[in-house]
Amino acid sequence: MKIIYFLSFWTCQIISSIIFKYGGLHPKYHWAALIAGNIVLLSASWVLIQLFKSVPQPIVIALCSGGTFLTVQLAMALFFKQPLSWMQILGSFVIVTGMVMVTFGGKNDAAVH
Repeated sequence: MKIIYFLSFWTCQIISSIIFKYGGLHPKYHWAALIAGNIVLLSASWVLIQLFKSVPQPIVIALCSGGTFLTVQLAMALFFKQPLSWMQILGSFVIVTGMVMVTFGGKNDAAVH
């Protein structure tokens, strides 16, 4: 169930970012996009609360923040056909590395203390 929460959170972030970008590109939809995007983000907030109930805080923060950055970047690049530079791709790998380190790095240390 936890993976569904993470996937739902990232999906909400992607959808809201696309809505916000659309509102920025089309000023006549600015307010509608602002309202719709924030309604989607309310759903993401509910999912985040569910994650905090059962997943340690450092893992939630790492996966939600890093995962949101990665998924939104990729979705925006695909949806709006804006290619990523090699530096952006390299930065994405650094973020993934950090997410893995935070998620799995402290398990052995916690057992020692």
